[in-house]
Amino acid sequence: MYILLTIIGLLFLVLDLKKPSIIKMTLSYTSLFLAIIAYKFADWKFVVIGFIVFVPIFYILITTVIKKGAKDKKKLEALDDYRGKTAIVKKDIAKTMSIDGLGLVEYNNELWSAKSVDDKEIKAGNKVEIIFRENMILNVKVLDNANK
Repeated sequence: MYILLTIIGLLFLVLDLKKPSIIKMTLSYTSLFLAIIAYKFADWKFVVIGFIVFVPIFYILITTVIKKGAKDKKKLEALDDYRGKTAIVKKDIAKTMSIDGLGLVEYNNELWSAKSVDDKEIKAGNKVEIIFRENMILNVKVLDNANK
């Protein structure tokens, strides 16, 4: 019984790799999980009850993880909305080519790693403009009238 469930689980996994879907992922994970249970308890009743119980559980878990991932991705994409906004340097930003070129800026009550786009040293307390985001690093330049 557990061999059949393992084969079914792997089949759904391969099909999910070709064209992802929550249903195939749910059936794959459920089958593989029940293969482990069937290995210990060879009775088919455990497998039937397991499908009834674990398909909804895995479905809810998978959709929750996917929604959280999508939410995190939207949050990262929303960082592009920061372009042109003003931030305050909290830790000096060294020249970009130096070993410790990253500094810290505060934007919207959050601290972000930052580096200078024009390879200039920027002291803490200066106001900077966010030019673009590179992963989790904000690339900034000092505002002309922001010198302390």
